Amino acid sequence: MKKLLILLLISHVLVHAQGEQLYADGTATDQDGNSFEWINYGTQDWAIQNADVVTYSDGTPIPQVTDANEWENLTTGAWSYYNNDPTKPRLYNWYAVAGIHDNDPNIANKEFAPEGWHVPSDAEWTTLENYLIANGYNYDGITSENKIGKAMASTTGWNTSTYTGAIGNDQSTNNSSGFYAFPEGFRYNNGSFVDESVSAIFWSSTEVTADDAWYRSLYNNNSFLYRNGIYKRYGFSVRFVRDAQTASSNDYSKPAAIYPNPTSSRVTIEGGEAYNIEVYSLQGRKLMTHRGNRIDLSALSNAMYLIKATNTANKQQQIYKVIKE
Repeated sequence: MKKLLILLLISHVLVHAQGEQLYADGTATDQDGNSFEWINYGTQDWAIQNADVVTYSDGTPIPQVTDANEWENLTTGAWSYYNNDPTKPRLYNWYAVAGIHDNDPNIANKEFAPEGWHVPSDAEWTTLENYLIANGYNYDGITSENKIGKAMASTTGWNTSTYTGAIGNDQSTNNSSGFYAFPEGFRYNNGSFVDESVSAIFWSSTEVTADDAWYRSLYNNNSFLYRNGIYKRYGFSVRFVRDAQTASSNDYSKPAAIYPNPTSSRVTIEGGEAYNIEVYSLQGRKLMTHRGNRIDLSALSNAMYLIKATNTANKQQQIYKVIKE
């Protein structure tokens, strides 16, 4: 079996309301009082849940637009539920992302994100992409090329695929980065809805032209994070990234290694430091605890496990995926 060692940038383990296991460094609150989880990726803190706001940061409402003809002719911000179904997630046109709430050029735009956060630019999406590639999140473990789709995608909800490395192929191995991109689908500029269970598409804040803006997308049959520009009237999901001056500065670029991996019994965290070690199933159930830098997994069934190690001296936490065979 191919060796797999993935450090997840986390400080604690949470279980998502839909049953998806997330690896969050903390939580924040938007202007509407919704709590959302975030993860640190190198120099950036990213929300790992989609925006769910119905007001701009100053409390100004963002209109909900259900009518397709009205949506097609918008030049100001709006949102809708996918398929106009309140049980589905919210999608936003780019004008909402940009805070364009009025056609009067003399009126300043609003802020879509809560204080201390913003909608990521095209360049910030590229920074995240490069970080994930460089840190081994490609499905085949190499640190070149863009094959990070599975690492960013949720472990459920996607149409199945038989293509090697595709998001829809063996979804149980998705989401190693904790980004949790769920295939919400999108709204066309003509107001129709498509691609639920096929795509997860996110706006950037960066314009391409007066009519288009950059976005990032994941598709069930692909292994990569896709970049393109599209009409601003499309309805996509949105993520937040923390403002640079307030982003956390955790440096997990050189974590202590854990070995051997895979293992048939014991694993050791290098360096001789003392750790509080907890072993979890992939479903989030705590199975074992130990203090030291070594733990014996021989009593566990052959499977993949999460090992959370908290350094007793500096309290830095690391999470490893380890295969017991």
